Amino acid sequence: MLNSTDRERVAVVTGGGRGIGAAISRRLAADGFAVAVNYSSSARDAQRIAEQIVAEGGRATAIGADVSDADQAAALIATTTAELGAPSVLVNNAGMNLAGAARKQSPRDWDRVIGVNLSGAFYCTHAALPAMYENNWGRIIFVTSASGGRRPSPGMSAYAAAKAGLVGMTRSMALEVARRGVTVNAVMPGFVDTDIIASGGPNAVETLAANWPRIPAESIASTVSFLVSDAGQHVSGEEVGVWLGGPVGV
Repeated sequence: MLNSTDRERVAVVTGGGRGIGAAISRRLAADGFAVAVNYSSSARDAQRIAEQIVAEGGRATAIGADVSDADQAAALIATTTAELGAPSVLVNNAGMNLAGAARKQSPRDWDRVIGVNLSGAFYCTHAALPAMYENNWGRIIFVTSASGGRRPSPGMSAYAAAKAGLVGMTRSMALEVARRGVTVNAVMPGFVDTDIIASGGPNAVETLAANWPRIPAESIASTVSFLVSDAGQHVSGEEVGVWLGGPVGV
């Protein structure tokens, strides 16, 4: 089995150019990983993060792919392998939300939210697992949400379903890969001020800030860093909350 001194230290972070994903990309680079910073539409942000990593002596590249498309997800892993090496770490962070009451939400919006948040995570994992199996070592992380069962909110049915699905996939997949040297975990951020939070409506950020403890994106990145390290090798099938227990004062 490969260990920390002889395995390829390559990580893919989907949605890695902004918010939580950017913090994770930077932290994994500081940990010694070459990082593929994935983006769908924010090429400039992803390129900026990759350039920062390179300027600090690391290896990184920005790779465009809409992970909700299975072919593009597979191409993301293939391009990473060609440019940096086969990824031993995959952080499925890409996410988006189209908030709306269930009776008003269109099937197209539902499919888009499920496609990016849930199907995209599966497509990337499906593409990355063969190399992890071959090397008998791998780390897979799904970024979930309190909306996925812990603290659901109205108008978030598609997003909540997708994030809850990631938790189920974490637990099931962890059992499948346990004998292959691969761990699978989920990280559940609390209130981190991101574009997804803002998509919840014009007052979403203010409402959350008044009731939830604010969590820095770097705290999420630190948790990911632990889970993909040798120190986290005995943790698998878990959803690790980084949210200080949720709302305060209630």
